[in-house]
Amino acid sequence: MKKILVIRLSSLGDVVLTAPILRAMRLQAGVEVHLLTKPYMGDLLKGGDAVDRFFTWGEPNLFAKLKSEKYDGVLDLHCNFRSYRTLLNLFLCTTRVFRLDWPGQGYNKKRFQRWLFVKTKSPRFSVSHVQERYLQAANGLLQMLIQDENGSVVSGGLDGNQRTELVLSNYGGGLPSYPKQEGVENYGVAILGGTYATKRIPEKVWEMVFRCDVRRWVLIGGKDDKAMAQRLAQQFGGQLVDQVGVFDLASSARCIAQAAIVVGGDTGFTHVAASYNKPTLVIWGNTHPGLGFAAGKNNENVLHLMPKSLSCHPCTKLGFNECPKAHFSCMNDYSMAEIKLLLQKLQAFSLEGS
Repeated sequence: MKKILVIRLSSLGDVVLTAPILRAMRLQAGVEVHLLTKPYMGDLLKGGDAVDRFFTWGEPNLFAKLKSEKYDGVLDLHCNFRSYRTLLNLFLCTTRVFRLDWPGQGYNKKRFQRWLFVKTKSPRFSVSHVQERYLQAANGLLQMLIQDENGSVVSGGLDGNQRTELVLSNYGGGLPSYPKQEGVENYGVAILGGTYATKRIPEKVWEMVFRCDVRRWVLIGGKDDKAMAQRLAQQFGGQLVDQVGVFDLASSARCIAQAAIVVGGDTGFTHVAASYNKPTLVIWGNTHPGLGFAAGKNNENVLHLMPKSLSCHPCTKLGFNECPKAHFSCMNDYSMAEIKLLLQKLQAFSLEGS
């Protein structure tokens, strides 16, 4: 059995997006998959069927441990200084190293094209979904594992009954399974958190969500979201269950996996919701699906609410701590009518899947 190291250090959503590709490499191609991430970033994949062994950036004797594994290949899905450092440390000890930046092969971050999309706002510069590029990189690596430099099949390569080209119709999966518990009510999950302030859904929009859908909602997020969670819980009383700053990553994922519907911004846990095929509404701020990281590729249960006719959108490929133009219209201009319509669609998806 071939053994590969996959490098995707962060962030949470990006690591979740790798899960279906890693799962396919294990189950379709029959390779042993090890994953290197930053602390906590890989926790949501533990207990799933995407990874055989986990390594954490910064753990003691990391490079010595990796060298001792004698990998047949390295798939770098991060492509930054730290991942390059890892590649250099493994280069002399690894049979085949698959580098993303080699011309004409592998995962292409499309930095310049994404920059053009942000600057011009033109859809002609939108990029393909990152999972498509991950899949292309993984297939390139599989070909390298079965061919030598002259194109001949390498002895000891992948077995004949294993796939050498991965095919994915559903770009979710790979996370631990959390079956819905008997007696658990038909609740929604509101994802208040986000890495950047301009990706977080503002309080006034959450108020519209909870007025449009009066079911019980569980609030999740980080410590920076606690004040808003407390204000919302005080305003809506028993309709909201405040678990912001209480749930850890695994508890939040379990809560999402057992929910009826999920609402969040362009953030990590919306990718988790899409991976569990939950009816999900993604409310976009200053980023855009055309940058290639939208939750729910090929998933009809995931709906997207986008700013309309806003000349400054998107203004970044990542996010800001505050709106550069100080109006934050990309989030503040949403209406209750459009939110209500999309929530009704989510409810219909939920009933179809129940």
